[in-house]
Amino acid sequence: MGQSPDFTSINYDDVTFDAVDEATWRKQVEAETGMSVEDLAWKTMEQIDVKPLYTQADLAGLEHLGYYSGLPPFLRGPYETMYVTRPWTVRQYAGFSTAEESNAFYRRNLAAGQKGLSVAFDLATHRGYDSSHPRVVGDVGKAGVAIDSILDMKILFD
Repeated sequence: MGQSPDFTSINYDDVTFDAVDEATWRKQVEAETGMSVEDLAWKTMEQIDVKPLYTQADLAGLEHLGYYSGLPPFLRGPYETMYVTRPWTVRQYAGFSTAEESNAFYRRNLAAGQKGLSVAFDLATHRGYDSSHPRVVGDVGKAGVAIDSILDMKILFD
């Protein structure tokens, strides 16, 4: 293994880069990748186009850039500081067997510092079956908590 460079000794105020126009960048990308810039674009699973490079020109006409969070029309979110003043909640996706057993597990986790719950329901509950239905024999309480009634939910969150 080679030695890691010491970046603490670099004076970044002395580092300069020449401005490059888009045509120069495109030529270099095509030379290095053998692909056109258009071929390097891709789509997310939600079919959102992702370009290999975004520039100032991509910001033109984006209306939401003139708005602030916490103010109408709330395009940047409902809170002024958004989540800066709200710590992340630590949650474990969990649930197993009965509402009573899952409740005891949640209480232990909350006592140990967990800040929220993320309930894992069993397959029967996900599919809308009562635990006694013959179609879900063997699935009840296996990969999550079995919930059959409002009473089970009350017990789960008591």
